Amino acid sequence: MTWGAATLQSVRAVLTVGGIAVAAVLALKIAALLLEPRLTFYPVREQAATPSALGMPFEDVFLEAADGVRLHGWLVPGVGKASLTLLFFHGNAENIAGCLDLAKLTRPAGYDLLLVDYRGYGQSEGRPSEAGLYQDGRAALAYLRSRQGREPGRIVVWGRSIGAAVAVEVAAADPSGTAGVILESSFTSVPDLLRSDGHWFMYAVSRFGTYRFDSAARIGRVRAPALVIHGTADDIAPFSLGRRLFDLAPGRKDFVAIEGAGHNDLFPLHEDEVWDAVRRFLTTLE
Repeated sequence: MTWGAATLQSVRAVLTVGGIAVAAVLALKIAALLLEPRLTFYPVREQAATPSALGMPFEDVFLEAADGVRLHGWLVPGVGKASLTLLFFHGNAENIAGCLDLAKLTRPAGYDLLLVDYRGYGQSEGRPSEAGLYQDGRAALAYLRSRQGREPGRIVVWGRSIGAAVAVEVAAADPSGTAGVILESSFTSVPDLLRSDGHWFMYAVSRFGTYRFDSAARIGRVRAPALVIHGTADDIAPFSLGRRLFDLAPGRKDFVAIEGAGHNDLFPLHEDEVWDAVRRFLTTLE
């Protein structure tokens, strides 16, 4: 069998295009592996303050994740006998020192509050990853139940932004382990987040990466009542994604839209509205 020049040129063209496609896929895969951790996490090590700086008593908490990573947190007790314990998972580019405004509200209201830094943040050891953050969240819940003797029906998990994904995972992994779930500035998944924001290159890279933070796939397993709070002007996690996650949540749930609130200013600038919604929700769980 003899191939003509035109046929050989066609074969070469197909092989060239195929080679370019394979090279492009490999490049995206390598880019995902190298860039994903750096572009996903912005760990903050320095803790600018402690609860004592605000006149609040607290307990330094050290716990260990399932893979042996040592984590640090603060347990701020509520005034009087606490009816509920709040387990708070902070957002990206902050640590527990940036969450003390929340402690100023939970303490006088009579709620115990456990703030825990993910691996790589604050005084916690290790480097962050999606699987690692989930382990950290589960370790914090286990700590409250085993070391602090808190009953599952008295623990409420509250997550902000990326912490909302951790809260969903923790509540989904142990459906009977929590009394309620609060999701603040949440999103359905990282690919949805990137696509909604028009970050098409990073969206393409994410398809070849391993990080998903796919709360949409997990929230159906959450059995505890849920409160979803979202700013209508959120420029990082679009309002529509928070609403979609709410729609996917089974069971009893409430959605609170904070008019004009963005992503990073939701709690700082709209503290009263957020806390009012949270207090109403917590009252139904007591």
